[in-house]
Amino acid sequence: MHLEIPALCVDCGEASKEGHVDRRSVLKGLGGVMVLAAGGGIYRASDQGVFSVGEGPAYEPWHTWDADSASGPLAIVHAGVLAANPHNTQPWLFHVAENRIDLYADPSRYLGAMDYFGREMHIGLGCAIANMKLAAAQGYRASARSSIGKTYIKDRSDPVIVATLKLEQQENITPDPLFDQIPFRHTNRGPYDTGRPLDSKVLSEMLSLVPEGRGISLKLFADEAEKKAVGNTIVKATEAIVANHDMVMASDAWFRHDWDELQQKRDGVTLDAAGMPASITAVAKMLPESDPETGHEYWLGATRDVHVPTAAAYGVFAVRDLYSRPLNMLVGEYWQRLHLSATAKGLAAQPLNQPLEIFDYAVAQRKKVKPEWRLDGLFEKGWHPTFCFRFGYPEQPANASPRRRLLDVVRQKV
Repeated sequence: MHLEIPALCVDCGEASKEGHVDRRSVLKGLGGVMVLAAGGGIYRASDQGVFSVGEGPAYEPWHTWDADSASGPLAIVHAGVLAANPHNTQPWLFHVAENRIDLYADPSRYLGAMDYFGREMHIGLGCAIANMKLAAAQGYRASARSSIGKTYIKDRSDPVIVATLKLEQQENITPDPLFDQIPFRHTNRGPYDTGRPLDSKVLSEMLSLVPEGRGISLKLFADEAEKKAVGNTIVKATEAIVANHDMVMASDAWFRHDWDELQQKRDGVTLDAAGMPASITAVAKMLPESDPETGHEYWLGATRDVHVPTAAAYGVFAVRDLYSRPLNMLVGEYWQRLHLSATAKGLAAQPLNQPLEIFDYAVAQRKKVKPEWRLDGLFEKGWHPTFCFRFGYPEQPANASPRRRLLDVVRQKV
């Protein structure tokens, strides 16, 4: 016997005459109801990883990153691959030597229209540097130097070196406490607790993580009027992205609905990491994959109805030179440390960089950047917003995203 459910009209929540069921209909109409069909339905659930959240080869790096078998420079790289990065593209390659690690941008991981000038790619590479510095401090004195240049990579035929981490073995180095937070830091796309505002002490501690005078500025917005202004900008930018076919297709290329594909590619955005309740995620996994436009309409709905209204505060990084490689990589370092620090405090965080994504696309296409997409007014003249995020206390923990093996990202071992 099978349990059958009526299809729900996407717009009105009523049963449709056609009896067609898609993921978005179920997400809007079923709420927290878990629907499993006997026989074939259970098989589909198992086949799509409904009962295997965070399991399988794609998630091993989160469990083995500090194993006894991982030592020396390779252990440092292992921490690096667990860093935050845009759309979980994991845009890095590493060349490992005895006393140095060279970090490369992998052009095959380019986000295209969603990151036209590669700023987000370089922010993600900076996040890897931050994790590697924390791991290196377990037995090395480490210093990183970024290569000079812009974030836009014209020739995408070969990897491009973007930074070098020099290692000097040292004893009696005091480890940074943020090191222990590496396996627990995950992007949380779910609702945040609107009944738990952030006090001024937490905000001050987060601001203190970004020193002044290095061409980078961080501002936090927790006042209701300020939050409304930033939130409206994020929603308007998301609406523009969802209406743009090029950007939708570039984003959709990194969505992993099929469980086997996820385990094989070990990258991309997954349903498990989408921030939905477990019951809704389970149903979504069992249904056929929706078309890119429908999937991104759901993203818009989540941005408008969950991400923006439940944010306890927003943060925006700005730089003096918008497309500077070193500055954007430094933003990535600070963002990673800030996210790790937030994790230690029980806080959740999520990038909401849509205003900067649509900004870059408009600039690249030589189109007008609408005022409703811009965050420039938050800073003094000469500062250019480059990264936006929200944070707060989560209502539910976040799941891990898949990660590639060291074998896939290390160009040469010691």
